[in-house]
Amino acid sequence: MEQKKIGSFIAACRKQHGMTQVQFAEKLGVTNKAVSKWETGKCMPDASLFDDICLLLNITLNELFAGERIASDDIPKKAEENLKSMALEYQKENKKIVFCKSCTILLTLVVISLNLSVGGILFEGTPVLANLLAVILLMISWSLFLYWTQQDVTMQKIATIINAIFLLSSITAFILAFWDIQGTIVHLIGFPCEVVFYGLRPIFEWIHIYLIVAILVSIGLAYSKKNIATAIQK
Repeated sequence: MEQKKIGSFIAACRKQHGMTQVQFAEKLGVTNKAVSKWETGKCMPDASLFDDICLLLNITLNELFAGERIASDDIPKKAEENLKSMALEYQKENKKIVFCKSCTILLTLVVISLNLSVGGILFEGTPVLANLLAVILLMISWSLFLYWTQQDVTMQKIATIINAIFLLSSITAFILAFWDIQGTIVHLIGFPCEVVFYGLRPIFEWIHIYLIVAILVSIGLAYSKKNIATAIQK
């Protein structure tokens, strides 16, 4: 399916029926921002809205997926094309998500192993270049995971929980370190951050790392919450 083509088709049909985005959204029980995203090809409407959209725009489901009016003689052919397109798109997206999940899990294990072993926390050594590179790769992988699963409410909720844990740990550790509380307590509370971001030690002090982690996970948390809200609005 071509999202931009479908979006343009929805916009054209809506205008033909004399409806504004706000009016169309009200009839569907969504926000006008959601309608705007459909029409610009940024995302597809939720499957539960397909029938209502077709009814309001006086089009068939085949025409919606094709992004154009279909002559009666072409219906079987277009239906087959739409099914193939949907299957291929699903497979492509699923492979991307599975790959990203696998990379994120693998990199997390590698980072934790590196940070606990040679040049790591348990040996109080200086982090080697591998520690830093692993942390950078993990952050990139986690960002891609959040982006590619932005329409998956379950994955975004899991990401929200993980980010919330790191946010609580990093902010608490930062506050305690700022007030110069006993180091053992600070490191105990900040352990989730330390075991993952130990590779940043050659560049930053722990108090700075706690702050950096807090900022990064706050952005991730806001992004996941936005995605969940958008998915619900659809």
